[in-house]
Amino acid sequence: MANGAPDVSLSVLNNNNEPVIFVGIQTELNVTLTNNSDAIILTTGSPSSSLKIFMPTFFTTDELKNMRIVLNDWDYVLDVDDSLLLTYTGPSPANWNQGQKISFKITGVQTNADPTADSVQIIFQNMGGNVPRQVQEPLSLANPPRPGNASLLDVLQVSLDNQGSVYVSTENDPLQNTLFLNFKNIGTTALYTGSQEGRGSPQVTAMFVYGSTSGALAPDNDPEKPAVGSAWRIEGGIAIDQTKGWAINRSSTSGDDPHPIWLLEPVGTNVPVIGTGAEANVTFSFSKIVSLTAPGHTQVIINFSGFKKDENTKYNDAVFVLDIIKQKPPPTRGLLNFFGDAPVIAVKAPTQVSEINLRWAMFDVAAINMICSHPNVNILEKKYPDPLPLAYDRHTLKIPGTTQSVPIFTTLQAFDGNGAYLNSMQFTVFINALMFVDPRDGRVYPAVILNNQLWMAENLAYNDPGESWAYNDLPGNEKIYGRLYTAKAGSVKKPPVPGWRIPSEKDWKGLFDSFGSETAAYAALIEGGKSGFNAKLGGYREPTGVYRNLLSIGYHRTSNNINYASFSASSKSVSLVGKFDENYAISIRYVRDL
Repeated sequence: MANGAPDVSLSVLNNNNEPVIFVGIQTELNVTLTNNSDAIILTTGSPSSSLKIFMPTFFTTDELKNMRIVLNDWDYVLDVDDSLLLTYTGPSPANWNQGQKISFKITGVQTNADPTADSVQIIFQNMGGNVPRQVQEPLSLANPPRPGNASLLDVLQVSLDNQGSVYVSTENDPLQNTLFLNFKNIGTTALYTGSQEGRGSPQVTAMFVYGSTSGALAPDNDPEKPAVGSAWRIEGGIAIDQTKGWAINRSSTSGDDPHPIWLLEPVGTNVPVIGTGAEANVTFSFSKIVSLTAPGHTQVIINFSGFKKDENTKYNDAVFVLDIIKQKPPPTRGLLNFFGDAPVIAVKAPTQVSEINLRWAMFDVAAINMICSHPNVNILEKKYPDPLPLAYDRHTLKIPGTTQSVPIFTTLQAFDGNGAYLNSMQFTVFINALMFVDPRDGRVYPAVILNNQLWMAENLAYNDPGESWAYNDLPGNEKIYGRLYTAKAGSVKKPPVPGWRIPSEKDWKGLFDSFGSETAAYAALIEGGKSGFNAKLGGYREPTGVYRNLLSIGYHRTSNNINYASFSASSKSVSLVGKFDENYAISIRYVRDL
């Protein structure tokens, strides 16, 4: 259907404003129909105006019989085709005007089916020609959250690149779009950390909004012979996979699913599911999207089920609703957008190569130049001999290792077939060096971002002769706990790298307070805690040469060189109340502001 068609939007949400219901739990759904076009006429008589509501196929006939709808000026009945039928009985004729809503609740909603996704579909009957034939809205079925389960929302970032932009088409000028769906593990460990046998069967379903209105991506009513603009023509694929392997498959046109549903699963040998660092991302592509609907906003519903953190801990099912912006194509040719996986890349070793995955969309472009601000990255020149009206491409920049945090500016230029400049766009990535490199001995210390600051994640171990010692003068202790320093040590008076400093009491307090309590801070910051700070209980050295409190308390210098920050194993808490003479030797952690 061409742009400018009659337009009614549909919303189907639970009482938490989410398009999801839970297995085995009775709930009610809030349904809202909004007329976004000219007035629609409602009439009584033979036949009357009506709304036929087809619930998702995971409901049985007996479950549908338990549902009820109460709406003024409308009669409700379960029809013979298992639709929930609302028949208009109010003043006749009546106008359903532009911007006006028809809202009602469906009560008694409950099913015991397995987690999946489907749609609520509403068909308009006997309302004249200014109404779409039908509208749909996805509804996910998920397992209910359980106490003790982990939360995927804490460790998983789900997004559409470039804010999910789609350019709408006309029947005479169909434009093929591609959407890129990215899963990123933002946790400190792999998504699953157990054995292969205990991983279970994690899966993700993805489903768009189908129909011919501005609130839908594309219609899905012709699976056997899909026409141009049908959702059944959309193809799913793997764009970038940094993990141990994922697969994507769509429901069959000859199967039981009435709508295109994509199933995204880690392959059987992908035990960690999604790793960390260089293995933290997987990006799926949905290509050959031709949207003949009007510009507007629509959504894709992403439903995670069956995921586990380890053999004994499950993740609660999670539903992500991502916005898609449908807009008119540009009036002139050139680059449409230019984007990458993430604006920040963490580097933890001086030799680590940073990979910047870049993608762009372009309109009738014959050639591009890509220019990177890093001096060791060459200009990329690429030609497109047969430029498409709407095309996509990608490239991976490899940035050599660094010890300093630095922004990387990448400029993409577009040209026509005669070499004439069209336009340019820029994408910036910040290389965040999560390390402290001591220039005095070349030692590399890991660092971690906490409370918007960069903290060393190990105790300093540089030898300041006469003012620093390993606990009990044993080299083995130095490897584990670092060295202990007096206030007179050069490492205290002048940290060797500009920007790094001995933390003030304010720095330490801000760090501790960011976890809510002294005991919570200890649990997060101690070695093995979730923060990655890995505080050690390294004890201290008295001026007489006596060493005390190894494995009991960790003492760390503050910038006033008298007070100290401590980690106590006995109380399992942190504090800032202690004082030492400047000749006592304790541990050092440097910090820098971001």
